[in-house]
Amino acid sequence: MTLQFGRHFLSLALALSPIFAAAQDVQSPDLILATSLAALQKIDSGQIDTLWEDASAFVKTKVPKQEFISGIRQSRGQYGHILKRDWAGVIRIEYPADWTDPPAGMYANADFASRLANGQTIFEKVSLRLEPNGWRMVGYVPRDKQ
Repeated sequence: MTLQFGRHFLSLALALSPIFAAAQDVQSPDLILATSLAALQKIDSGQIDTLWEDASAFVKTKVPKQEFISGIRQSRGQYGHILKRDWAGVIRIEYPADWTDPPAGMYANADFASRLANGQTIFEKVSLRLEPNGWRMVGYVPRDKQ
């Protein structure tokens, strides 16, 4: 009887493992970093307008497109060319169902230490929100100090 149960349990566990793996992967720090780096590459190459298309739906309702684009362009523009970027940390934050600003859900901040052409190091934070179609950008903040 125990052997039978063990086989059924093992079969069930194997059948469900892709579901659990998929659920875990969506919150993977690697996926958060990859999404954040893709956003940073768009900022570096001046494709900030395409970030608007990929931004979280709630951001699009709160911030006009031109304000979003000019805000990122202005905040990043003061620093110049980035030679090297290393990730410094990833934090996930879940806001409960009764939260309103920002809306409830899973968020992540990816922090990077970035070396400028002049030798200065700055820190860049990319904020994301997990939506049904994946992680979506909600913010970007470059700063001089960590």
